[in-house]
Amino acid sequence: MRQITKLTRRLFLQGGLWAIALLGWNGLRPSATAWAADSFIGTDFVGKTRKGKHRSFYINFWKPMRRINPQSWRLKISGLCDEPRSFTLTELLKLPTRSQSSRLKCVECWSARAQWSGFSFKDLQQIVPPQASAQGVLFHCGDEYKEYLPLKALHQDRVLLVHSMNGEPLSDAHGFPLRLIAPSKYGYKNPKAILEMEYVSEQQAGTWSKIGPYSSDGTILPGTDHPLEYGKEPRRISGGEITDY
Repeated sequence: MRQITKLTRRLFLQGGLWAIALLGWNGLRPSATAWAADSFIGTDFVGKTRKGKHRSFYINFWKPMRRINPQSWRLKISGLCDEPRSFTLTELLKLPTRSQSSRLKCVECWSARAQWSGFSFKDLQQIVPPQASAQGVLFHCGDEYKEYLPLKALHQDRVLLVHSMNGEPLSDAHGFPLRLIAPSKYGYKNPKAILEMEYVSEQQAGTWSKIGPYSSDGTILPGTDHPLEYGKEPRRISGGEITDY
């Protein structure tokens, strides 16, 4: 696993932690498509050990996934746009950063809260605007997971494309180098280890919606939650983003 040296919060905010992380991850993951093969390096797979600041989060992947190399990884923006392009991690880190505390709610009843930092989809869309026929984005992930969200959902203020969790760069297990956080949606609508964002003209069922009895919309429904950091003590929720705890 990658080890990140202790740095002050100030240094992290100045980009120091990211600079060290990018330099130190040269030698560490291959995936489904040829264009994405260079995003991966090494022979080991992302583990599921819960520890440190992230120990209150479960870890799930659609398929076993090798580690992403931040030096060669590119976020590909494709589909219905006039000028498709790819972004390095360094380029994405230069976009205006926003931070928020929000709870990730799994459809399997658990949830956990974290501090997330990243950028708005709107900022990325301004650089690579979609064509008029585009209605949403199909996310392609490092574990071959796919998920669709309409542009309207991605434009919501609380939706972020996240590169940091609890004051540190995302770990491999939690979606390095980039994941989506949509607090009003179940976890399966929050794709991680994103490789490609494809503008598409029609709604599509994501991986989880295809294999289980889960809605393609994925909005959190009223019911009972079992937050991990509260010992899974059952709590009633009213639906949408969980803000009471």
